[in-house]
Amino acid sequence: MTVLHAVLHSTAFVWNDPRRDARQLWPKDTVIGAHDIVVAGRALSDLARERRTPCILIAPVAPSAAHPEADPHVTLVVARITAREEPPGWHREASATVDCDLRAIVPLVTHVERLRTPRARDLVQTVLRTDEDDTRLHARLPKALSPGDLIVFACTGALALSQVAPRTAAVAVVDAVAEDVEETGGVCRKYRGEPFAD
Repeated sequence: MTVLHAVLHSTAFVWNDPRRDARQLWPKDTVIGAHDIVVAGRALSDLARERRTPCILIAPVAPSAAHPEADPHVTLVVARITAREEPPGWHREASATVDCDLRAIVPLVTHVERLRTPRARDLVQTVLRTDEDDTRLHARLPKALSPGDLIVFACTGALALSQVAPRTAAVAVVDAVAEDVEETGGVCRKYRGEPFAD
């Protein structure tokens, strides 16, 4: 594998277009509001607050007429921005660090949104990265993106929490998940068509 191939393999581009009808990229029963995204009555920001980030929600999507063999689920990965750097020049991309592992997300992501402003139109080219490795994800995100903001990755198919949790926290995640599943149902939720219980 050449160096160029290695770079392309670990880099993805998601050009969020505010003119695009993004409803087809989200699960059934999704409401994209002015300040949050709600799936089956549960706000994703509330899910992140309860479960900590990164957290995931697996939910069904409408079957595709063009690709009936496609997985009828989408995984929403909610992560937090931990740092942001302004581009050194007007033609450069902004840079932001997220608290999840991007390696499993990159091949499957179809859309990225900032939860606080999912309908924002003041978008700038932004490269998302982690402290884990050299994986990069290029997307158009709000210019006001800042540390502490929650973002959501819409990914085709089903992903496990262990695939998006940082490797440095892998042992802690395994222990926490085992305990959380026993007590509350876990940080990974799969929506099966009924509203979430409070």
